[in-house]
Amino acid sequence: MMEREKGLPLMISNTNLSSSSSSVMRVNKNLPDEIMLFKILPLLPSKTLIRFRCVCKLWDCFIRDPSFLHLRKLTNNPTHHFLFLSPNQNSSHPFLYGAPHPNNSIVTTPLRPSILFALPNNLQISETNVQCVNGLLCFYPRSHVSFYSHADAFTLIANPTTREIITLPSDNYYSVKANSEFFASTHFGYDPVRDQFKVLRFLKYQATLQVKVFTLGRDTSWRLVTAETPFAMLHLENLLSSHGNSSSLCVNGAIYWRHLDGLLMFDVAAEQFREILVPSGDGSVLGFSLYPDLREIDGCLCLVGFSNHGLKLWILRDYQAQLWEHETGDLRAGPKASLAVGPILGDLPPLYPLCRVPTGEILLLPHYVPTGVERVNFRAIYYDMDTKSSRSAVIMEMPLTWTTTFREVGIVFCQESFRLLK
Repeated sequence: MMEREKGLPLMISNTNLSSSSSSVMRVNKNLPDEIMLFKILPLLPSKTLIRFRCVCKLWDCFIRDPSFLHLRKLTNNPTHHFLFLSPNQNSSHPFLYGAPHPNNSIVTTPLRPSILFALPNNLQISETNVQCVNGLLCFYPRSHVSFYSHADAFTLIANPTTREIITLPSDNYYSVKANSEFFASTHFGYDPVRDQFKVLRFLKYQATLQVKVFTLGRDTSWRLVTAETPFAMLHLENLLSSHGNSSSLCVNGAIYWRHLDGLLMFDVAAEQFREILVPSGDGSVLGFSLYPDLREIDGCLCLVGFSNHGLKLWILRDYQAQLWEHETGDLRAGPKASLAVGPILGDLPPLYPLCRVPTGEILLLPHYVPTGVERVNFRAIYYDMDTKSSRSAVIMEMPLTWTTTFREVGIVFCQESFRLLK
């Protein structure tokens, strides 16, 4: 009998494999089922695994088991993808496009994104936000947070790897009268300890403010949670106002928001709020930046500030001790006009870091793309924080239908995951 992989809590025993071996379609009759399932299947591409679920019930059960997902992580280097929403040439409906980023190098030849799947026809790209957390995508309304029906406050969860998409149930707790306004703000998080994805939603109708959570794969309806601190309640009130900043980021089991001169954190596992203090003084990124932003760098929360040619990063290395690391960059020696997306702030548009590439450089993208410029070849900047040097490169050949109006770039960097939603 085959020994269990070290450190792998497999839920499917070898006894079950042997008892069902007659149903397995073997590539080679002399190849043991354990070798096929435990050694070969985890190495196969995701598209192949999706097809192999139809081979037999045993393979489908094995591939769907959470332990198989863990086994793939141990045996594969995860692939990352650039993802964005765009219509195509034949339809104005939203489609999700994707292009794989090379695992062990930078982009030398422009990537050509392809359509992964279509989103529901009633979604408007300009009004839809997408958030990527641990390989899954959450789609929800963006910009405005005011609604008149629960159907408009949609939440979709998708896996771009398996091409699955599900719609979370509406929260009909409020008996909203016709043409009555209510406010909603949606956020996506992941608990790495319990391996659970959760959607967090703030709701306000008239004088009532509520915080609700939906756990994927467990809940069938939204659950109430408590915002314990006055700071949290103050932030939620601001967040649900018509001028509130609703952008959030999930890093290491916590969801973060900017609020005034600090941060609010939601512990996804404990379902509790906490205040995080940010560095103050002349080096504060919130006071320095015209476009302060939250990003993930090296698996840590990062406060990003961009002003003219200056770039500041405050990286939260230890959120328990609230230990911040400060890094600065100067893009004046770099490719000033090479982004070719038009001047917005001096010679360069406002930039944000999308990710750190295998070379150690930070990939910087513009926040906005104006009209009247060529958008087929999408340029970005690679910046080395150690040498303070930068260079530009065309990373993708964008579809002509990508944008026709001045808009946010909206590109996300998503790790491939074979987690199944259905």
